[in-house]
Amino acid sequence: MDNLNLKSQNNQQIDQTASQPLMPLEKPRRNYSLIIGIVLGWLVVLGFGGYYLSKQPSTSPNKFKQAQPATPPIITEENEVSNLKTYKNTQREIEFEYPPNYTVSTATDCSLLAGNQSECLVSLTLSPTESEYTPKAHFGLLKGVNSINIAGQTDTINFDSQKKAWVISGQEPTPEVLSIWDHTKSGQEIIKASNGNSHGSSHYYIIPNYKNDEVAIFSIPESFRLRCDLLDKDKETDCNNFYKSVIEQYNNGETTVDTWLPENYLNSIYSEAENIVRSYRTMVR
Repeated sequence: MDNLNLKSQNNQQIDQTASQPLMPLEKPRRNYSLIIGIVLGWLVVLGFGGYYLSKQPSTSPNKFKQAQPATPPIITEENEVSNLKTYKNTQREIEFEYPPNYTVSTATDCSLLAGNQSECLVSLTLSPTESEYTPKAHFGLLKGVNSINIAGQTDTINFDSQKKAWVISGQEPTPEVLSIWDHTKSGQEIIKASNGNSHGSSHYYIIPNYKNDEVAIFSIPESFRLRCDLLDKDKETDCNNFYKSVIEQYNNGETTVDTWLPENYLNSIYSEAENIVRSYRTMVR
């Protein structure tokens, strides 16, 4: 009997448990406020980052190229021992010394030195005075030994590839072979010749670099006809005053034919020009 009563009680408990409604499982609560805060924080960070980047200068290749100078800058160094300045062109690996009274500036091309050159690598003007009426000296570094052509009114200086020498040709039936005049600091040969036209002439100092197919040329004024009458009226008077002052100082006040500047004036202001030529050298890294 006791067993029957125990089974009956167990069955009643099971029925009561089955009849009770099932409680749903509690889902984990999501913290929507925290999520919204994180999203807003990232939006603020991204917004400030985009604004900062938009203010930065562009480094695109095209703009970088446009910012590059057309020609390498002139680098001048003082030499306290020799009281000279040094022009350096690190891109072309050349340099030369010049007196402190000279002004060295970049020129547009090498056409005042030579024609028919394949490429003008460096072009400079050298002036020992501040007067704009004084003829300027010139320096050029040109590419192409065989293409150099220094033309005057009657004569032409160029490299003769058959003779393997620099020659000057003109009225004479046979071109004259130019000899080596001197050597530079770096041991390069210097060929010297004169050429010009009805307005003046210059000494040309040719320094070939056959290995690199390059030629360095200095031109130093030898004679010059000052044509003040070709200038504007406002400058003609100033030019004439300059001519008179030169005549008084270098020619005892006696005017020259066709207003040619006295030869000793050019010799005086360019007295150190050949030392500039000799100081030319290629830099060794």
